[in-house]
Formats: sequence, C-alpha cells, structure tokens
Amino acid sequence: MIKKSFLLGLALLAAGQLLVAQSLQMITVSADGDKTAYVLSTVQKIVFEDNTMTVKMKDGTDAANITRISFAQDLSEVDYSKLKLNEVSGVGGDTEKFYELINIGDVDIPLEGCQIIYNAAPNNPGDPFPPDREQLTWTGASNQIAQAGKLFCLIGRNNPGSFTTGLTAARILIITLMDPEGNVIDQCIRAKDTDEYAITDQSFSRIPDGTGPFYFTPPTPDALNGTDATGFLLVPQNDDVGIKSQNVESSIFVFPNPVKEKLTVNGVKKDVLINLYDMTGGLLQTIPAQENSTAINVSSLQQGTYLLRIGEQTIKFIKQ
Repeated sequence: MIKKSFLLGLALLAAGQLLVAQSLQMITVSADGDKTAYVLSTVQKIVFEDNTMTVKMKDGTDAANITRISFAQDLSEVDYSKLKLNEVSGVGGDTEKFYELINIGDVDIPLEGCQIIYNAAPNNPGDPFPPDREQLTWTGASNQIAQAGKLFCLIGRNNPGSFTTGLTAARILIITLMDPEGNVIDQCIRAKDTDEYAITDQSFSRIPDGTGPFYFTPPTPDALNGTDATGFLLVPQNDDVGIKSQNVESSIFVFPNPVKEKLTVNGVKKDVLINLYDMTGGLLQTIPAQENSTAINVSSLQQGTYLLRIGEQTIKFIKQ
C-alpha cells in the first residue's frame, strides 16, 4: 500500500506540475460523495497517510478524507454568476477607494479575464448619465482568485493588480462586472445624486452580502456588510425613486448573454418601454414590456454589442 500511494502521489504531482505551467486550471476533490473544486494554484500539497488523501490549501484549510482527485484545464463549468459586486467605495483619496467582490458559491472562481467597467456622470449633480463614457478599470490576473464564500477586495487605485480609473462617491454611475467571455455578471447602479441622494461620504454596500440591494453605508473594505440594513438609505437604481408612478423595477435581468435569437428581459413592469440601441447610439427598436417577462427577437441583428435602455438603466448584451 505504501508503494501504491507513493506511485499515485508521483502521478498526481506530475499532473499538477504540468497543469500549473499553464493557466486557468482546477482541481476537483471528492469526499463522502460531495465534490469541491479549487483553483490549482491555491493548493499547497497533497498528503497521503494511513491510506487516506488530504489536500492542504495555502490558506491553511484542508480537504480531508478524499476518495477521488481530478485535474482539469477547462473552466467552462465555472459559475461566474456566483461572483458579485459586494461593496464599492469612492470615498477619500485614491489609496482609500475600493471595489469589493464576493463569491457566494462553494467553488473557487478564477478571476483571470474578468473585468470591471466604470461609467459615471462627469461634472455636476443632476447631470444625466452618459452612455458613451464606459472605461475599463480592472482586468483580473491569473493569480487573482475569489475563494468560495469569501471576499476579494481591490483597494487603492493603480496598486498592482488593482483598478486604474477614478471612482466617485458623489455622482450618478453604473459599474459593471463581466466574466472572461464579456457577459455581464452584476451591476452597481446609482441613478440619483441630488436632494436626499446628494451623498458624498458613503459607499454602496449590498445587504445582505452578495444577495441584497445596495445601500449607502460607511466604507468597510474587506469586511462583511451583515444582514441588517436598518437605518441605511437604499441606493436609487433608477431616477424615478420616490415617485408614486415608479414603473421600472430595481432588479432587471437579461439573459442569455451572449444571445443568438431570443433575448429575455425580466424585472420590468408591464408597458415600460425597452429601447434597443446599437453602439453608435442609434435606436433600433422600442418594445413595451410584457407582464413578468419580455422576449425580444434579436435574430436579425448582426453580430456585435448592443444596449438596452430601460428607464435610466443601460444594459449591454452581445449578439452572436
């Protein structure tokens, strides 16, 4: 048995070294019928002792009683929908500002190729949102990983591996998180910056973490926001907040993205207008929203990137 374990260890070690030499690899371990996947670069070593296998992680945790280990180079099964914007803060100087992500899943998510797009009104309070000011502020590197159930924080502008553009706490903005294929994963939207929303010293924080809406809160980088939003003001996601005739829901979901034939839009109230634009700003189609869900036939569109404008929300999608 010692010889068998030794040979198995050599085989796994060789496989691990081969995969580490390339990018975006995963290791999947099985224990008691449950499977867990990790990014291979987070694994410190595999230990064989008393006929059992243990995967020791670099963060000090262990995966014990392993019955099966497999390596993979294909990340097509990575569920990027579990990656969320959790807190965004433009408060203070460039060294204090931050983007905080959270992985709400139970599998590590490699961040290589993920992107954050920043778009904010440039000048005065009350200025309309400019759809043509999108700026790429961060692209994930091969050594950046959002561990299962944990936070990942980018603190300080222009620090190694961090974001590169300015980040305001005072203006209307849309921040978009995208996966390596260019699909929109999540957005943080602030649609008003006047009257009671003329706030310049607060961050935008999800409460509860990873699943709730955004609230104005004091900045808490690399720390959980908790579950109690009592006393915090909700960040307005459309400019009709506070008006009784509000028609646009705060949570709009567009799928699939990319799309080939039919684009589905959920979370928009009936008869609210959905405007479809090309990237030059040309209006291609206006569709009244249906009850619960709206299907848009995009099969005739040429391949490329398009925009849906719903109230003050702008959502990008890709036509394949």
